[in-house]
Amino acid sequence: MQRTCVGCRAVGSPGELVRLVVGPEGEVAADLAGGAFGRGAWVHPKPECVANAPSGLARALRAEVRMSPSELWNELLGKAARRVKGLLITARRVKKLECGATAVEAAVLGRRAELVLVARDARAAADLPWVGPLVASGSALAFGNKADFGTWLGRPDTALVAVTDDRFAAEIRKTIEWTMVPEPDAPRRKARRTASSEAG
Repeated sequence: MQRTCVGCRAVGSPGELVRLVVGPEGEVAADLAGGAFGRGAWVHPKPECVANAPSGLARALRAEVRMSPSELWNELLGKAARRVKGLLITARRVKKLECGATAVEAAVLGRRAELVLVARDARAAADLPWVGPLVASGSALAFGNKADFGTWLGRPDTALVAVTDDRFAAEIRKTIEWTMVPEPDAPRRKARRTASSEAG
């Protein structure tokens, strides 16, 4: 079923948009898994759509929305980063994730790696001769840092991980892309913290 973005009003598939849920006090939460209870609407994870989302939500839901575009952007990025963490932990638990340079290289050479993640502070790993072509082709993405990976995956100082399941890889890739959404510009008109419904 197609959804309409409250920021630009264009129609797209649920996989292209983020669900937003408005609470009883007008607070907005990003529902990246799409299963949270509450009144919701959808937005493209793009700066211009996020900038217009609070007023668009107020119109669509005929409700007061107490969140600025900047606050909504921070909510989206924070939830996206936490979702990547959860997906990586789950993939590791069900044995769909390889950790460390040796295991990741074996997965790449064996054509089992659907997506490779390189910690942003892993200069030595990024300089490995087989990593550069993966980055250039889009098969590898920079995300997190070695300490984060080590904590999440129970393997200290992890610089490289390979996701070996296509469904996990697609969801992780999409969610990482959501963490890269630039902050929206300030609205043209004077910013207001509360967007009221046009319906009154």
